[in-house]
Amino acid sequence: MYLTDPNKIIGWTDTIKHSAPLAVVMGGSVNGLSFVRSLGRRKIPTLLLDSDPLIGMFTRFGRALILLEPENNDDLWMNLLLGIGRKLPKPGVIFVTSDVHALFLARHENDLAPYYRFLTPDIDIQNKIVNKRDQYTIAQNAGIPIPETHFPESADDIDRIKNDIPYPCILKSYKSHLGKKKISKKVLVVESPDDLSRSFNEYASADVGFMVQEIIPGGDDQLYGYLAMWDRNASEFAWLTKQKLRQSPPLYGDGSLQTTIDAPEVRKLSIELLKQFNYKGFAGVEFKYDERDSTFKLMEINPRTVSGNQISISSGIDFPWIGYRYLTGDLTDSKDVPLFQPGVRYVNEEWDFKAYLALRKTGQLNLWKWLRSILGAKARAIFAMDDPMPLFVVGYRVLRAILRRFTG
Repeated sequence: MYLTDPNKIIGWTDTIKHSAPLAVVMGGSVNGLSFVRSLGRRKIPTLLLDSDPLIGMFTRFGRALILLEPENNDDLWMNLLLGIGRKLPKPGVIFVTSDVHALFLARHENDLAPYYRFLTPDIDIQNKIVNKRDQYTIAQNAGIPIPETHFPESADDIDRIKNDIPYPCILKSYKSHLGKKKISKKVLVVESPDDLSRSFNEYASADVGFMVQEIIPGGDDQLYGYLAMWDRNASEFAWLTKQKLRQSPPLYGDGSLQTTIDAPEVRKLSIELLKQFNYKGFAGVEFKYDERDSTFKLMEINPRTVSGNQISISSGIDFPWIGYRYLTGDLTDSKDVPLFQPGVRYVNEEWDFKAYLALRKTGQLNLWKWLRSILGAKARAIFAMDDPMPLFVVGYRVLRAILRRFTG
């Protein structure tokens, strides 16, 4: 299933010698899918790499390869990329669409730079961003509001804070790309001081670093985001702001229904924050509006594009195409980038169906209201008339899950 011999694919570059520069997209999620579709429709040769058969790997618009995960197989990934790069008639372009791949690229940017063009924060900046302890410290020093957050390192630290933080609260790893692999849940909701102590002790051996954070009141529709590309001069080049309407799972998941919206305060805070990092590359910054003090509080920065990247493309800010043109020297001035279109609704068909099922159980959403909310969505994460296989794969996986549920 996995590619272990890079030589088997390196020869593929002979077929693209007379085409536009190769685009390598690292990450096969719906984020990566949006990149491959945008570039592939423009006849740009595209290679999609990941370590799992994620939904983007089934697109017809790019060549998809599955490799062993890069964390423990750097040499395999580098041999492939360098082998391809040395054969390219002109430098290729690399895009990363996940934290793991962003860190990989940052680690190896000097070795890859002779053969590829890319736009990424350096490794020190990336490490500070994916480590929320560092990220929040920098945000606080810059005057950016954050939720009440603690970083306990021991059971004694938990005992010191557990009677002061409001409940329910959340317990999660502040190094999310590590936490996802070592603990069963992305976020643990704890209801009491005893529950906090018990949960911390249960997962402490995972050694991923934990944060305890208050839950800001309000639903998923109080989450706002800034998506942007910052150029090599650490200046904003293209941007938009958006609002989440639903998440899957509700409250602590990924945005399944979203809309573009003019949110000047979100943009202002995001610019102030990214300047602290001397930021270069794609970024997604998320805030939650806190009605208690009328402030937007920082949730996270992603040093890359995000899962809902199709909302950007459909609203006129086509990050894959803008980034490709910038990196190949065809687009040099941000004044040539259009403004985004507000009011563009985005749906991830699979995730939002799951969100509907969860909300139906609690009586918060019925079938008619759900269907009305997704009708007219201009941006769709999975469905495309000219690229139907990803939707078929999702349908097959959903059907298989239903059958397993009923057959035990």
